[in-house]
Formats: sequence, C-alpha cells, structure tokens
Amino acid sequence: MKYEFKKIDDDTTELHYKDKVFKIERDVELLKSLQEIEIRARNKMFIELSKQGITKNDLVVIKKEGNKTYEDNSNLIEVESNYIAQETTKVYDEICQRYTNLTMEGLMYDIGLNIYEENEENEKFGIDLSLAIMGKTESPSKEEK
Repeated sequence: MKYEFKKIDDDTTELHYKDKVFKIERDVELLKSLQEIEIRARNKMFIELSKQGITKNDLVVIKKEGNKTYEDNSNLIEVESNYIAQETTKVYDEICQRYTNLTMEGLMYDIGLNIYEENEENEKFGIDLSLAIMGKTESPSKEEK
C-alpha cells in the first residue's frame, strides 16, 4: 500500500507514506469547516448569481401540462453541485495544507497516486483522509468491536 493511516488516540491519526509521517489532530475548527461546506457553497453561489442578476428561480424550468405544473430543478442542482465541489476542494486543500504543507492534489501526487484520473485508489484515499479527520481509521462497518 502506498500510504497508511494509523490511529494514535481518539483525536489523533498519523498518515504514513514513503519515509514521511504527518499527524492529523481532530479539533472543533476542523470538524466545523467540514460541516459548513454546503452552507458556504450555497451562500457563495447565491452571491455570485445575484451579481449576475440571476435568481434561484431563473434556474428552475417550469412546464405546464393541462392543469398540472412541473418544476425541473436539474439546472439548479447542477450549479449547486459545482459550487459544493469547489468548496469541498478548497476546504480539503486548507486541511492538507495545515497538516502537510501540500494541497490535496500535491499530497496525492507526493504519495504516488495518479491524480490525473478518477479511480478507486484516489476515491479510497479521499475517504480514508475524511475518516482520519473525523478521528476514525476505518468505516464503522469495518471497525473492530
């Protein structure tokens, strides 16, 4: 395996790879920044749309068929998803920078992961990192009891 997360105690996990060790300590600020991703993304979206004179309702397509009205929110959902993805990347970059002095992409590259393609290995690293930030090393279904 290219990397390993080792749980030290309830609030501390270490990331080991190559000859490097980084300590990740769970704290309130860290968890708060993760929990606020969607709120911050939506706020940013609404502010930027407002600057362009666009409202949330402008992204909703309304169709009337007979006496029924249908709303298609797919445009709104797509725009919102893009903002959430951008904010998630920003928060994870801040977290990685805090503990490793590397961005998320830089850390993954340094570990030896192929950052130029979506694959299971990259996805697993993201999940493992998220669990380490929350003070866990494996998903709850795999933890020993």
